[in-house]
Amino acid sequence: MSPPEPPSPAPTPPSSPADTPGLPPPRVSRLSGMFDSVRHVGRDVVSVALGRLFESQEKSPLAPPEAGEASPAAPDAAKRVGVLHAVAQQLRGAADTYVAAKLDEIEARVDEKLDTIEARIDRKIVELHEQLVEMRDRELRHRLRLLKVTLIFTALVAVLSLVYKWVSQFWQLP
Repeated sequence: MSPPEPPSPAPTPPSSPADTPGLPPPRVSRLSGMFDSVRHVGRDVVSVALGRLFESQEKSPLAPPEAGEASPAAPDAAKRVGVLHAVAQQLRGAADTYVAAKLDEIEARVDEKLDTIEARIDRKIVELHEQLVEMRDRELRHRLRLLKVTLIFTALVAVLSLVYKWVSQFWQLP
């Protein structure tokens, strides 16, 4: 006797649109990785700041006093809240400065790439213009050559026609 086979697992739905048959894969730009990292850094900074804020609130005596109990550490708690607010402002300012610096770097790189692309396009335009001028000159030379040949053959036919007329007048039968 063979052991019973375990039931087959149910098919899992596709985890992303790229796994779905018939759909094209999502488009990913070069800058998406950079923006994702900036987004993750910002998210990390906020989560650290909030984690510290909540940890300090759990440890601090800022919780509302229980009934009948006075709050002896109220001035100290207010100072802590002020310090936390100042730290949060500094973190926000540092994060804003960091993001602005990174965006400036990205903008500089993009400008540099655009300048490079623009220079390549300008070189290509000049090259195409030179090719068009060369092709136009070749076409004009070809047409002039054909006109010369046509003129020569026209003149030759005219001379042959005159010779024929001249010979036919002298050798005309009475």
